[in-house]
Amino acid sequence: MNLKKHALKIIAAIFFVFALIGGVTYYSLKPRSEIIPFVHDRDAKEMLKIFYDDWYWLFPGDDYSPEYILKHQAPGKEWYQQKYKGKLSIRVVRKEGTIAGFTTFYKKNLYEGVVQFISVAPGFRRKGLATKLTVYAVDQLFKMGVMKVTLTTRMNNPARKIYEGMGFTETGRDGDEFIFYKIDEKTFRQNISKKIKPKQIEGL
Repeated sequence: MNLKKHALKIIAAIFFVFALIGGVTYYSLKPRSEIIPFVHDRDAKEMLKIFYDDWYWLFPGDDYSPEYILKHQAPGKEWYQQKYKGKLSIRVVRKEGTIAGFTTFYKKNLYEGVVQFISVAPGFRRKGLATKLTVYAVDQLFKMGVMKVTLTTRMNNPARKIYEGMGFTETGRDGDEFIFYKIDEKTFRQNISKKIKPKQIEGL
């Protein structure tokens, strides 16, 4: 009887070791995202510098508070934005010990998701990071169940090429300053599949 119990313990130990090895192997092979959640104490100071340096490109006017946005994870401090307090997703990319870029996005309602900011620090531009951040934000919003994703940018923003290349279509303009875009999931998936494989999106 003791021999039988001893044998069962050995078998159980062997099974545990193989299961542990399998888990470690899976984890090591699973794509690791370079786009990570925002941590206020770690990221806020650097992000605020980018916000103020690129204010013209990121904000439509002067009545915004990036400090409030980061502290409360809300798209803004106006009364109509209060209901999204704590619901703004903020994601960053850190390279060489600093913020290389970031994106913020939120689910506006059951049908619409909004990409609020896409920003890349000067030393990391023209390396495809803006595209990765945009793809990530849009992909995450569709995974939240929205039917369309919208964004607003300046008419003279070079990033329009990125958005239009993904399939975003114009829905309107505000004078000669701002342009409004939207995209549905089918269009997004079709266009992105030509450039980025689904598994690569998971690893962004």
